[in-house]
Amino acid sequence: VSNPLCGEQGCSAIYGPQKGATSTMILQMDKWLAYYAALAREQFPHADAKYPGAGAAGGMGFAFLTFCNATLESGIKIILEETHLEKYIRDADVVITGEGRLDGQTVMGKAPIGVAKIAKKYEKPVLAFSGCVAKEAVACNAEGIDAFFPILRNVVSLDEAMHTDNAMTNMTDTVEQVFRTIQTFSSVCK
Repeated sequence: VSNPLCGEQGCSAIYGPQKGATSTMILQMDKWLAYYAALAREQFPHADAKYPGAGAAGGMGFAFLTFCNATLESGIKIILEETHLEKYIRDADVVITGEGRLDGQTVMGKAPIGVAKIAKKYEKPVLAFSGCVAKEAVACNAEGIDAFFPILRNVVSLDEAMHTDNAMTNMTDTVEQVFRTIQTFSSVCK
């Protein structure tokens, strides 16, 4: 995640809505974070609320940079290196990725785009599946995700959608239908 601490692209504005924050709450949280950054800067002149990643994990990026003199690393970069995913992607026919909600935030350094970037290095097609898809998710196509699909079949509560059995069934059924479509067109195009 490469968001700054506050402002239009800050953690409150970008991640607050998906956590249930209203526009009034978002403005208030952003003011608090700006005040927090100003206080920190009084004692730690190197404090930089605009630093890419300062808004990660609700502002923990800023805290680690400011108070611990830490360096920030991309979470997806670490995961990809530790799992040696590139080796598996290189040998794959199709790469599948996803997250709970594909939206405009996905392109801001989140896992599906990190996976897609490696897949494109090897010219692999990338499919993404998610619980829901916002209209801003089309930005994912320009970042390497060839096609994306929501797995929910009807309107349900968040609890229902995230129940393990329901999520597994929804994912399995959706993936099966996507691959049936691929198989159908593969046989037609021969």
